[in-house]
Amino acid sequence: MTKTSLSSRVIATRVPPETRARFAALAARHHLSASTLLAKMVDEVLKTNGEISLGSGAQQFPHESESDVGMADRITLRLRRGDRALAAGRARSRGMKACSYLALLIHNHVRDAAVLPPNEMDQIKVTNAQLAALGRQFRTFGMPNTQAVQVAPDLGEAIAMVRREIEVAREATAAIVRRNLISWETGEGNRRA
Repeated sequence: MTKTSLSSRVIATRVPPETRARFAALAARHHLSASTLLAKMVDEVLKTNGEISLGSGAQQFPHESESDVGMADRITLRLRRGDRALAAGRARSRGMKACSYLALLIHNHVRDAAVLPPNEMDQIKVTNAQLAALGRQFRTFGMPNTQAVQVAPDLGEAIAMVRREIEVAREATAAIVRRNLISWETGEGNRRA
């Protein structure tokens, strides 16, 4: 890579598909890519307008290096053919917008976190509450003062085992909720060994 390409920045604009197609055709007529033609046009406009100081109403970005965080932490991605539709489908299945889904994927990847989408987290919280209620119900079955007739030893052991399994499942779902909250709030995810 040349020094120019390492320090270049993107100027982006949205145009209707017809305009983009016409511009790409114009670039192809001159044996250029659309981005190269646009760069040449920007250079030409700047040359014909003379010297312009950066303080004359131009947009300024305090963090220009690639390692610094930008003002709005926005990024533009160029997806491969078909990836946008697949991402949109996965986002829909989770009840999310595609951009929110992709932001969550990036967050999880760069922070080595395991954050769940909000609606999935809500489902786990509901499941945890249901497990706690079920555990309380089984606890009443195992108490001697609530039973008029002595429970068969095998049934008592089965109830105790189910109570233990319910508590293990409840603790596991509670741990998932805690880890997700910590990941979201502090940016520290589950570190893999």
